[in-house]
Amino acid sequence: MKKIVMLPLDERPCNYFYPQIMPSAGLSLVLPPKEYMGDKKTPADTSRLAAWLLENIGGADACILSLDTLVYGGIVPSRLHEESLETLKARSLVVEELRRRNPAMKLYLFQLIMRCPDYSLSDEEPDYYDLCGAELHLYGRYTHKEKLGILTEEERADFERVKKAIPEEVLRDFLSRREKNLAVLRHNLGYIQSGVADYFIVPQDDAAVYGFTAMDQIEVRSFLKENALHLKTAMYPSADDTGLILLGRAAAELNGYRPRVYVHYASTKAEAVVPWFEDRPLGETVKYHILSVYGQQVYSLEEADIVLCVNMGSGMWNEHESGYVTAYDLERNLAEFAAYIRYALERGKVVAVGDVATCNGSDGELLRLLDSEGLLLKLHAYAGWNTSSNTIGTAMCQAVLYFFGRDEKGRVRFLLHRYYEDCGYMNFVRQDVTENFLPSLGLDYFHADGKSGKVAERVKEGIVAYMGSHFPSLAAMVEEVHVEMPWRRMFETDVRLEVKE
Repeated sequence: MKKIVMLPLDERPCNYFYPQIMPSAGLSLVLPPKEYMGDKKTPADTSRLAAWLLENIGGADACILSLDTLVYGGIVPSRLHEESLETLKARSLVVEELRRRNPAMKLYLFQLIMRCPDYSLSDEEPDYYDLCGAELHLYGRYTHKEKLGILTEEERADFERVKKAIPEEVLRDFLSRREKNLAVLRHNLGYIQSGVADYFIVPQDDAAVYGFTAMDQIEVRSFLKENALHLKTAMYPSADDTGLILLGRAAAELNGYRPRVYVHYASTKAEAVVPWFEDRPLGETVKYHILSVYGQQVYSLEEADIVLCVNMGSGMWNEHESGYVTAYDLERNLAEFAAYIRYALERGKVVAVGDVATCNGSDGELLRLLDSEGLLLKLHAYAGWNTSSNTIGTAMCQAVLYFFGRDEKGRVRFLLHRYYEDCGYMNFVRQDVTENFLPSLGLDYFHADGKSGKVAERVKEGIVAYMGSHFPSLAAMVEEVHVEMPWRRMFETDVRLEVKE
């Protein structure tokens, strides 16, 4: 068994639990105890985590290291901290000691560019984001466009409004933290330049074409270009799937083989779609996912080891809000898509489905079609949660691990987990509980009654009922369902399945 030491991005299931229940590929995954991790806005004890890494790095064949966790204590604390630049850089020096203690291992690092979402909500941001988050986003957008000389007169007038709407101390706090975080990222990219690290991903959470994140990206990209680091780094829209991508990369590199991946889309226009919360066409991001997992994109089914089937039309829709959208049907051929999945399976390919046609959940129409054709449990990988990149990265990790390990039990277990969470919860139960149950408790989308309260129980009941009614063949395979609300809100849930033997 190859030993992989992983320090995840945070304690949520997507970062901490998913890697543990992926199909086995001969890897022994070592993560810090859950109590060592943080809790949303409460940062992990970075000194404790550093000590844990140093204690466990011996004998590791690979290390996957979230620098946001090592340096800030997690993804959300990276947006809230008050630490000095010197302190932050000093925490990063553990990377050098890890390399000294284990010079032979593969060392994979990732660190995010700090996001700037376009809405006013402090759930994962500083408290002042409730008051002027949207304005901070516009400030960055207008600043960027002004630098490029493309700011319109209408935007220039609104820029003046935005400047007045943001308190001076708020702007100073926000910009100073961005400046420090970017300086830390520049410092840590030195580990790939010097050869201390083997691969470095710079994910972009809630990316946009213009704004603070895009301006930071330009500076980082300049460094990568100047040092010809294109094949040792990747920078693309991502966040919560990055640890999984690097887990797949570890499996591939430690096996000494680069999986060949053929991509098939549900629409001829899909590659050109810029998904929600991202900054570039889907087809370009998919290329980065394949490269980052140590794969090689190929252009025929015959030469492929893995077929990635991407369910996207001419745009991304919200299934619950869009109603009937003609383009959703006319510009996507779901019949051909399902037929191609069956065709690839019949030819012995490892088939992964990246279900990104809707945001934050599965495409129910696709799953019903695949179920009617008996294909749901014949797939080797499936994901349909959160952003397009989260979905693609998760599916790619599953596919690569299955390709190397051929773990049938693990394959079915993770598929069931995805269908229960991505379809049962995200497609139906989340909205139903939010609209029809939370108001009776005086709660809302961002406030559940703890991790294991009445809300979690209602979510469990809803998932069990939905899957039993809509996908009875899948439900028959599940003995028990356990549910928690990890960040005490409705955005995500922690679903654990006991699968019948």
